Amino acid sequence: MVNGSASRQEATSEALTGRFEPRTGAKALVTGDRAVLLVRERHGDGSPFWTLPGGGVRAHETPTEGLRRELVEELDCRAQIEGRVSTFWYAHDSFDETVSVYTVFDCSLLSAPAPNPEEGVFESHWADPEELPPATLPQVRYLCERAVGGAMADD
Repeated sequence: MVNGSASRQEATSEALTGRFEPRTGAKALVTGDRAVLLVRERHGDGSPFWTLPGGGVRAHETPTEGLRRELVEELDCRAQIEGRVSTFWYAHDSFDETVSVYTVFDCSLLSAPAPNPEEGVFESHWADPEELPPATLPQVRYLCERAVGGAMADD
Protein backbone atom coordinates (compact mmCIF):
# COMPACT_ATOMS: atom_id res chain seq x y z
CA MET A 1 0.00 0.00 0.00
CA VAL A 2 1.32 3.43 -0.92
CA ASN A 3 0.98 5.96 1.89
CA GLY A 4 1.94 9.59 1.60
CA SER A 5 2.54 12.11 4.32
CA ALA A 6 1.83 11.46 7.96
CA SER A 7 -1.61 12.45 9.13
CA ARG A 8 -2.07 14.70 12.15
CA GLN A 9 -4.10 11.84 13.67
CA GLU A 10 -1.05 9.57 13.56
CA ALA A 11 0.55 11.63 16.32
CA THR A 12 -1.85 10.06 18.82
CA SER A 13 -1.92 6.46 19.94
CA GLU A 14 -5.61 6.11 19.02
CA ALA A 15 -6.42 3.68 16.27
CA LEU A 16 -7.95 5.16 13.11
CA THR A 17 -10.64 2.47 13.11
CA GLY A 18 -13.96 3.85 14.27
CA ARG A 19 -12.80 7.48 14.10
CA PHE A 20 -13.30 7.94 10.37
CA GLU A 21 -15.97 7.07 7.87
CA PRO A 22 -14.29 4.94 5.17
CA ARG A 23 -15.05 5.81 1.55
CA THR A 24 -14.08 3.56 -1.36
CA GLY A 25 -12.59 5.21 -4.42
CA ALA A 26 -10.72 4.53 -7.65
CA LYS A 27 -8.04 6.55 -9.43
CA ALA A 28 -6.51 6.34 -12.91
CA LEU A 29 -2.77 6.24 -13.45
CA VAL A 30 -2.60 7.49 -17.05
CA THR A 31 0.86 7.73 -18.58
CA GLY A 32 2.10 8.67 -21.99
CA ASP A 33 5.10 10.28 -23.64
CA ARG A 34 7.10 10.12 -20.39
CA ALA A 35 4.39 11.96 -18.41
CA VAL A 36 1.51 11.26 -16.02
CA LEU A 37 -1.94 12.86 -16.20
CA LEU A 38 -2.85 14.94 -13.14
CA VAL A 39 -5.98 16.93 -12.35
CA ARG A 40 -6.24 20.09 -10.24
CA GLU A 41 -8.95 20.07 -7.58
CA ARG A 42 -9.53 22.13 -4.42
CA HIS A 43 -9.48 21.31 -0.73
CA GLY A 44 -12.42 22.34 1.46
CA ASP A 45 -10.64 25.63 2.23
CA GLY A 46 -10.32 26.41 -1.50
CA SER A 47 -6.59 25.77 -1.80
CA PRO A 48 -5.64 23.89 -4.99
CA PHE A 49 -4.01 20.48 -5.16
CA TRP A 50 -3.02 18.03 -7.89
CA THR A 51 -4.08 14.39 -7.86
CA LEU A 52 -4.83 11.50 -10.18
CA PRO A 53 -8.18 11.51 -12.02
CA GLY A 54 -10.97 9.55 -10.37
CA GLY A 55 -13.03 9.66 -7.22
CA GLY A 56 -15.57 7.89 -5.07
CA VAL A 57 -17.12 4.55 -5.96
CA ARG A 58 -20.85 4.19 -5.29
CA ALA A 59 -22.19 1.21 -3.30
CA HIS A 60 -23.64 -0.51 -6.39
CA GLU A 61 -20.47 -0.08 -8.51
CA THR A 62 -17.28 -2.07 -8.85
CA PRO A 63 -14.11 0.05 -8.63
CA THR A 64 -13.66 -0.04 -12.42
CA GLU A 65 -17.30 0.95 -13.03
CA GLY A 66 -16.90 3.86 -10.61
CA LEU A 67 -13.66 4.94 -12.26
CA ARG A 68 -15.26 4.88 -15.72
CA ARG A 69 -18.13 7.06 -14.43
CA GLU A 70 -15.75 9.47 -12.67
CA LEU A 71 -13.62 9.90 -15.80
CA VAL A 72 -16.72 10.78 -17.85
CA GLU A 73 -18.05 13.17 -15.17
CA GLU A 74 -14.75 14.89 -14.34
CA LEU A 75 -12.90 14.83 -17.69
CA ASP A 76 -15.55 13.95 -20.30
CA CYS A 77 -13.30 11.14 -21.50
CA ARG A 78 -13.19 7.40 -21.70
CA ALA A 79 -10.32 5.09 -20.84
CA GLN A 80 -9.13 1.54 -21.18
CA ILE A 81 -8.76 0.34 -17.59
CA GLU A 82 -6.06 -2.25 -17.03
CA GLY A 83 -4.80 -3.89 -13.83
CA ARG A 84 -4.55 -2.57 -10.30
CA VAL A 85 -1.29 -0.68 -9.68
CA SER A 86 -1.52 0.35 -6.04
CA THR A 87 -3.69 1.74 -3.26
CA PHE A 88 -3.47 4.88 -1.16
CA TRP A 89 -5.59 6.63 1.43
CA TYR A 90 -6.56 10.25 1.71
CA ALA A 91 -8.06 12.05 4.73
CA HIS A 92 -10.48 14.63 3.35
CA ASP A 93 -10.54 18.27 4.41
CA SER A 94 -13.89 18.75 2.69
CA PHE A 95 -15.65 15.71 4.24
CA ASP A 96 -15.50 15.67 8.04
CA GLU A 97 -14.05 12.45 9.45
CA THR A 98 -13.87 10.80 6.02
CA VAL A 99 -10.94 8.79 4.70
CA SER A 100 -10.96 7.50 1.14
CA VAL A 101 -9.11 4.34 0.23
CA TYR A 102 -8.32 4.62 -3.47
CA THR A 103 -7.48 1.67 -5.69
CA VAL A 104 -5.24 2.93 -8.50
CA PHE A 105 -5.57 1.35 -11.95
CA ASP A 106 -3.26 1.56 -14.95
CA CYS A 107 -5.26 3.31 -17.69
CA SER A 108 -4.98 4.50 -21.27
CA LEU A 109 -7.16 7.35 -22.52
CA LEU A 110 -9.46 6.68 -25.46
CA SER A 111 -10.36 10.37 -25.82
CA ALA A 112 -8.84 13.72 -24.82
CA PRO A 113 -9.54 14.98 -21.29
CA ALA A 114 -11.73 18.09 -20.88
CA PRO A 115 -11.85 19.20 -17.21
CA ASN A 116 -15.30 19.87 -15.76
CA PRO A 117 -15.21 22.57 -13.03
CA GLU A 118 -18.79 21.67 -12.06
CA GLU A 119 -17.40 18.30 -10.93
CA GLY A 120 -14.52 19.89 -9.03
CA VAL A 121 -11.82 19.40 -11.69
CA PHE A 122 -10.40 22.76 -12.76
CA GLU A 123 -7.48 21.71 -14.93
CA SER A 124 -5.66 18.67 -16.30
CA HIS A 125 -1.92 18.56 -16.88
CA TRP A 126 0.61 16.09 -18.24
CA ALA A 127 3.55 16.19 -15.82
CA ASP A 128 7.00 14.67 -15.78
CA PRO A 129 7.00 12.30 -12.75
CA GLU A 130 10.26 13.89 -11.60
CA GLU A 131 8.91 17.46 -11.91
CA LEU A 132 5.43 17.31 -10.41
CA PRO A 133 3.62 20.55 -9.46
CA PRO A 134 4.38 21.66 -5.86
CA ALA A 135 0.76 21.13 -4.70
CA THR A 136 0.70 17.46 -5.76
CA LEU A 137 -0.71 15.28 -2.98
CA PRO A 138 2.13 13.46 -1.20
CA GLN A 139 0.53 10.07 -1.84
CA VAL A 140 0.29 10.80 -5.57
CA ARG A 141 3.84 12.17 -5.65
CA TYR A 142 5.14 8.99 -4.00
CA LEU A 143 3.24 6.77 -6.45
CA CYS A 144 4.37 8.73 -9.51
CA GLU A 145 8.00 8.92 -8.45
CA ARG A 146 8.20 5.22 -7.54
CA ALA A 147 5.85 3.47 -9.95
CA VAL A 148 5.83 5.80 -12.93
CA GLY A 149 9.25 7.42 -12.65
CA GLY A 150 10.97 4.09 -12.04
CA ALA A 151 9.23 2.41 -14.98
CA MET A 152 10.01 5.32 -17.28
CA ALA A 153 13.64 5.35 -16.22
CA ASP A 154 13.92 1.76 -17.43
CA ASP A 155 12.76 2.68 -20.97
